[in-house]
Amino acid sequence: MSGARDLRDILPSLKSHDPTSQSKAQAVLHVASLLQNEDRHEATRRELEVYLHDLLKSKSTYSLAFAIMTSLFHIHASIASEIFMSASNQVNEFVSRDVLGDSDVTEWFLEMLSAACADKLCRTEVDTKYVGVIERVVQGDDGSQSSKAIAASILVKLAAIPKPLPVTSSPTHESDGSGIDVDALADMLRAIVVDKRDNTAFANALEGLTYSSMNVSVKETLARDKDCLKILLGVLKESSPIAAPPSVIYGVLTILSNLTAYPALLTKEGKQIKKLRSYANAGKGAIDAEEKTETITKRCKDLLDMNIMSSLASCAQSATINSQIVIGAILKALATEKQHRALIVQQGGISVILSVLQPKSQSATTAFKVNTSTMTNTAAISALAKLLISVNPSHAFSSRHSPSVVIRPLLSQLEANLDEVTMLDEFESLLALTNVASMDAKGVPESIVSQGWPKIENLMLADNPMIQRAATELVCNLVATPVAAAKYLDRDDKAYKNRLRVLVALMDAEDRMTRSAASGALAILSEWGPAADVLADDDKCLNGLLRLLAEEEDEGILLRGAVCLNNILCGATAEAGSAIAKLGGLDVIKKALGRSTSDKQLTELLYDSTVRIKSARHMGRES
Repeated sequence: MSGARDLRDILPSLKSHDPTSQSKAQAVLHVASLLQNEDRHEATRRELEVYLHDLLKSKSTYSLAFAIMTSLFHIHASIASEIFMSASNQVNEFVSRDVLGDSDVTEWFLEMLSAACADKLCRTEVDTKYVGVIERVVQGDDGSQSSKAIAASILVKLAAIPKPLPVTSSPTHESDGSGIDVDALADMLRAIVVDKRDNTAFANALEGLTYSSMNVSVKETLARDKDCLKILLGVLKESSPIAAPPSVIYGVLTILSNLTAYPALLTKEGKQIKKLRSYANAGKGAIDAEEKTETITKRCKDLLDMNIMSSLASCAQSATINSQIVIGAILKALATEKQHRALIVQQGGISVILSVLQPKSQSATTAFKVNTSTMTNTAAISALAKLLISVNPSHAFSSRHSPSVVIRPLLSQLEANLDEVTMLDEFESLLALTNVASMDAKGVPESIVSQGWPKIENLMLADNPMIQRAATELVCNLVATPVAAAKYLDRDDKAYKNRLRVLVALMDAEDRMTRSAASGALAILSEWGPAADVLADDDKCLNGLLRLLAEEEDEGILLRGAVCLNNILCGATAEAGSAIAKLGGLDVIKKALGRSTSDKQLTELLYDSTVRIKSARHMGRES
């Protein structure tokens, strides 16, 4: 049997609306493999074109031709576009024959047009030649609910995708020129979704609702329709692929993402581009209108009150990769408002995030591991960071989820390309790691150091002061552990002295919290056994510490400096005290005492240091 004949034998299997159809799945794979085969590609394309033109010659085979074209748009869009355009005259003839009375033919015809809208050239063809036919189906009384849903979805797609302005026109028009009432279409689609009598009609309506939910007014109407939202959230809990195939799950999640999405943070250049785009699309205000943050926050809270988290939890592990990325976007949006974060954690938000980062092949009974290939789900990781910033990490993990599992995802935000991860995401991941490092959990700080130290110490020198501050605060928490302290105190490590000097330099930072973190890290380091001699042997470290005591106005930072100085004097040899005296240590302490008015501990430490310096100096004279 020839490959071409093989193809003609298997193509009729594409005429199925059953998402679980094995014969259709096999047909799709067969066609795709032929088109991917370099030796068969051109022959297959020609055979498909000839076969489809033959099918369009007879009324009895119209529906099969449209069904094949629909699948072909999903398999190979460029080839489908070529054939669709080449068959334009035959399709026009079909429309002129007015054979839309046949519900099966009508539905497949509309399915084809809907799929064709994904291609720019074909979308123009649909918009130019078939809008009248589509509108008749929407407005007619004799069409099936499924056909009406598809037709409405097509109109929504045509209205949702901006059209280029004519070269000679000026952007002063007051509408998008389509005459399509998206709100009215969305109302019709919502009614079909709520009705939910027929799975095919539901899926078709859902697709149109997905596109229309980009429209500001539709978002608000949909957010008020609790019956529709309950249906959508319930779909995510469906276990049957017939009731909720992956495409339906993805559609529902996309709608929820549109409802919860906040405007993206833009650079100055991005804001200018947005202004130009708004000007070019003047009058469309439906999709591009700027929503108030309060409005979006309220929608997020309403969905949390409807326990959206349980619906996301039901589908997170089994969802496709694309759906899991959308779940991540929803979680990030929900966690944007700080007041929502405790509720998200209470509803199991951490577990949902970890589910979309977990390998699909992993058994639920095994120890949890994060799949490094899912690090591209940056939105989910960003949501994780937001939650761990605002909620006590010790309350966020179940017995199955060790805090150590979040380290790799959070660190990945520090390594990602900034086109994908904003500085805010990077900053929040550092803060989350700082909180996790403070937990009384075995091996967590050590794991952060072993997996992420080079990037963390580089960020201590970042140009952005907030990133620099967060990285320094993380290091301040980490140096309480031997593995991080060794980075600064192990003389066998060639970089130890440079690291110490970076901390000392950061004690002069303009940002008060950065100075606090750097001085705190040095104070903690000074508690370790070998620290006194290591610090005392470096004049730059001593000078930096004395400069802090001489100039710092913040008593909290002064206290950290005093702790460090006192630990050096207590632990190092007498020569350390003499060295500090020669650097003007007594005058510095006197100045610090003059600025210390309320902190008793600070005063006592400074007096104690004075005594030790004088004693060391006296011993030095006697010797």
